[in-house]
Amino acid sequence: MNLFLTENRYLRFASFAVFYIAQGLPIGLISIALPAWLAQEGIAAGEIATFVAISSLPWGFKLLAGPVMDRFSFLGMGRRRPWVVAAQFGLLLSVASMSLVPDPVQNVLLLTWVAFLVNCFASVQDVAVDGMAIDVLPADERGRANSFMAFGQVAGYSVSGALCATMLITFGVPGAAVMLTAGLGIIFLWGVIVRERRGEKILPWTDGQASERSIELQADNWGSIARNLNRVLFLKVSILLIIVTFSWRVAAGFWLVSAPVIAVQELGYESTDYSYWTSTFGAIAALLGLLLGPVIDRIGAKHIFFLALIGLGITFLLTGLAVPFWSMAYFPLVVLCCESFFGQAIFISFIALHMTICWNKVSATQFAIYMAWSNLARSIGASIYGEIQPNLAFGQEFIIMGFIVLSGAFVLSFVRLDKHEEYLQELDGVVLEK
Repeated sequence: MNLFLTENRYLRFASFAVFYIAQGLPIGLISIALPAWLAQEGIAAGEIATFVAISSLPWGFKLLAGPVMDRFSFLGMGRRRPWVVAAQFGLLLSVASMSLVPDPVQNVLLLTWVAFLVNCFASVQDVAVDGMAIDVLPADERGRANSFMAFGQVAGYSVSGALCATMLITFGVPGAAVMLTAGLGIIFLWGVIVRERRGEKILPWTDGQASERSIELQADNWGSIARNLNRVLFLKVSILLIIVTFSWRVAAGFWLVSAPVIAVQELGYESTDYSYWTSTFGAIAALLGLLLGPVIDRIGAKHIFFLALIGLGITFLLTGLAVPFWSMAYFPLVVLCCESFFGQAIFISFIALHMTICWNKVSATQFAIYMAWSNLARSIGASIYGEIQPNLAFGQEFIIMGFIVLSGAFVLSFVRLDKHEEYLQELDGVVLEK
């Protein structure tokens, strides 16, 4: 059976979808089901904001993992796969440990730090999987592959969010944690049997050896990583996209806290209803997102990214201006639906665009910096919302979110990819020190 990523296109698509499901499963619990459940249990918006901000922090510090992965690996098992397998095993154990938190409603701080630990392993796996994708995906497959990756993550957190919402009501945090542990165990086995290149080891004690390509790309010292990263990180395109990312993700931090609090505490939705609707729209958006992959490969990720940012920004602005309609039965669902669809388009094109501007020599470090910044910005947004929420009138948070997202779209309009891609080709054409 051909289970080598570099030799099988469909295995690549399937594997990256599965690995992103592994990231989505804990997101469904920590970012969807638990905030809504805590809101229903009467926990204040500020305390929920603290839970979201702290538990999300590991996604903001992924840049610490990138250089380590570019510098060290057990190449006999592949350049990125050893990190994927190790992170998945840690994720498995940390999710299981959530079942040991006593009386989570009375120990929200302890629950927060266990969730923080879960996201530490999830974020490390994310860096490893993204680095693997940049290494093994041909350029003309990245749009389609990213649509499968985004589908996997959304499918993971949609299913997890819906099921965990029920498990939290019925069996509490231990029941939800045990359920997720079982799912992560299956994905861990997938990571063990799928290899990057022919001839590599399945496990450290099995037969196999490092490929020439892995040896060629692996850095020999920290200095070479820093010098090579400096060649690409501070280019104009890179800086502009960092600004765009900050705008979009700060608004995402606002949404992550405000949506469940408003839905449950202000509009009277049950936490299970909120989680179900979020998961349902997310799953549908993920399926439709698969259609975006070929479009991105054909017309470019930047165009889809720009249009989706405009759509999301307008959605937020109209929501903030339409407060009298919030009490209508279907209006909140329309908003949730629009956020899901535009958010999915943004996510797919965002990942594809940043993979395009990365250089293989330091791909894990460079991409991890972009993704870490993205998630750190979301935590910053959640923290800011927790501070200013008591001073906001009904709907003002959505107006703020709309202007922030639209400002990101404005900056994106100045991004020019052609010269950046030519520069990367020039770098690949010269011999650089390792």
